[in-house]
Amino acid sequence: MIERKPQYCMQKNSLFVISVILISLSGCIERYYPDEEELQTGTLVVVAQLNNLPGVQSVYLSRSSTLRYPTYDPLTGCYVEVATADGMTREFEESKPGEYVSFLDEQFLRSGEQYSLVFITPEGERYESEFETLHPACELNSLYFNREDHLTSDPGNMEEGIQFYIDFEIEKDSGRYLRWQLIETFEIHNPEYPVLIFDVDRRMKDLPDTSSWRTCWITLDIPEIYTLDVGNMEGTKYKQRPLNFVSNETRRLYFRYSLLVRQLSFSEKAFWYWNELGKNLQSKGNLFDTQPSLTQSNICNTNDEDELIIGYFSISGASERRIFVENVPDLRFSKDPYYCAPGAYPQFLYYFSLQYLPVYLASGIVDGERKTGQVNKYCVDCREYKGSSHIKPDFW
Repeated sequence: MIERKPQYCMQKNSLFVISVILISLSGCIERYYPDEEELQTGTLVVVAQLNNLPGVQSVYLSRSSTLRYPTYDPLTGCYVEVATADGMTREFEESKPGEYVSFLDEQFLRSGEQYSLVFITPEGERYESEFETLHPACELNSLYFNREDHLTSDPGNMEEGIQFYIDFEIEKDSGRYLRWQLIETFEIHNPEYPVLIFDVDRRMKDLPDTSSWRTCWITLDIPEIYTLDVGNMEGTKYKQRPLNFVSNETRRLYFRYSLLVRQLSFSEKAFWYWNELGKNLQSKGNLFDTQPSLTQSNICNTNDEDELIIGYFSISGASERRIFVENVPDLRFSKDPYYCAPGAYPQFLYYFSLQYLPVYLASGIVDGERKTGQVNKYCVDCREYKGSSHIKPDFW
């Protein structure tokens, strides 16, 4: 257990680099745009979003190269713990570079309790967050989808797909400030064609079964941030809150698709952080992509109150629902006939440098004729896709 120090630097940190207005009639946050000199320094990135669902939960620590063009560089060898206001603690152990995990049980996750993140780097730098209160979970009544056509960026053109919606209880006392976390899983099938591999030993051979997987399941966080303040809403239920749209122009809906929606009940400060971050992140971004402006963190270096930190420690009440989608009526697909089709046969293959080996060669039908040519590795081993696994999920 780490001995706690007085939390005196939280607001000073924001005064140095981020001017934040939390108390205003509109509840908005003034954004801060760092200058080029500040962008050059390595910046601590903290992803610590805990909830009240018992099980293994994670804290991610990394350093970004710059704020304008951040990349993921894991921060290893840290001591990490989460503590309650009354002194109960849970240590998080490093499971892989930059990811620290702990099993949190019901005894530790108590509604109304206050929690703080504390960690120490191998260099001895100590970081603490402000205390966050765990609010009770609000009931997520239903999750469903409608078959819809949406306008594209090209005026006059529509794209087919499915639009997801939720209905939920409005509980202003415990769950005024809400955010929805979305996780998608879908099944993919690679082409069933014979494959040869020109390996690093410069020999042509059949692709071994251990390197060939045709069916995989991909699980990804949906990057869009969905938030809502229900404080000024009337009634006890909110119906047909729109979430994500899945187009038929992707591979996601070809076989089977699943969406997990987790409804999170936040503190007011955590809500405004995520609400503002949602404005900053582009539709295909994440915490390690380009950020046009910065929002206030509730984490600081207790030895250097001026250090800039990206991220926010939060703990929330959570309720969740999962839905499966397949064989949607009236949803057409126009599959790309050239996806993973064999390309050109590489010339001078035996003279390739080792850095370009191995090379995968597949034989398939292209434009009505059989062709043998080079294909990408993910076309013969679907485990190469981001978030992919050849092991069927338990919930599938």
